[in-house]
Amino acid sequence: MCGRYSNYAPHSRVTRQLRIDVDEVGDQGARYNIPPGTQQPVAMTVEGRRALTQLLWGFRPSWADEGKPAPINARAESVARSSYFRSAFANRRCLIPSSGWFEWQKTEHGKVPYFIHTADDDLLCYAGIYEPATETRPASFAIITHGAKGELASVHDRMPLVLAPSCWDDWLDPSLTRREDIKAATRSIDIGELAMHPVSTRVNTPKNDDASLVQAIAS
Repeated sequence: MCGRYSNYAPHSRVTRQLRIDVDEVGDQGARYNIPPGTQQPVAMTVEGRRALTQLLWGFRPSWADEGKPAPINARAESVARSSYFRSAFANRRCLIPSSGWFEWQKTEHGKVPYFIHTADDDLLCYAGIYEPATETRPASFAIITHGAKGELASVHDRMPLVLAPSCWDDWLDPSLTRREDIKAATRSIDIGELAMHPVSTRVNTPKNDDASLVQAIAS
């Protein structure tokens, strides 16, 4: 799964690499410990233009009442078929900019948090889906996940779908609506580009939000 991530890349770098036309977010500073249930920057295509806007992390379709769940993740294996997600997958895909994410490895001494990022600390973008706002509910998003690969599988069995930069445009292309076409255009980042290291358990508390949370500690 993906239940906590960071986004500390300079805002100018994010807007440049994502080729943002309309910036509704502005520079909000570095975030090192982003939890669900918060408003976060998300890139999407709106009327032919690339927009960066803020959405609530926790997806709920417009038809679902308040008693329904608001999942933070959607499984890649079923997102295109699920009644909860399939409309958004076909018509409302987005990119979630990030510097890396956290996963917790179960050990005999308790859970050990790891920070996963690119070896050169480059910008990552997770594949996401979103639901527009209604009169009573803010716009929301979920991060798509799939089975963990390589060394990452030793920490957790799931990971976010990190898209290769070469397919960012295709992911945001509203003309792609068929499952087969979207799948053909989607490419994940090479797992070899990712690195990970254990970090402080201070990350367990969402109110802790500083650069030390992503720094390696002795395992």
